[in-house]
Amino acid sequence: MKTAILVKNNELAGYPADLLIENKVIKSFNIEFECEKLGVKMIVGKSLPSVLIKKLRDKGILFLKTENIEDLKGLDLDVSFFNESKIKRGAGCQSRFFI
Repeated sequence: MKTAILVKNNELAGYPADLLIENKVIKSFNIEFECEKLGVKMIVGKSLPSVLIKKLRDKGILFLKTENIEDLKGLDLDVSFFNESKIKRGAGCQSRFFI
């Protein structure tokens, strides 16, 4: 089952947030459209407005509410967070960025 996770700063988050789908972070301004376009069948997150949950349910997309990603360890969701740390300063201050 193709699953999307609501993430902010590489952590589980509530709406509004980015979508983590197949180890790629997608900036989404319209979750309903992105999930339908990419064939997502389940969204995992801390919170989502009830109106949006209803719209997603009508399209066959489930919302799974959880406060901790460790609660999902027994499920076969095939998702993982990437280990890259967040940038704490401007992009030019990091050694991995070259001009």
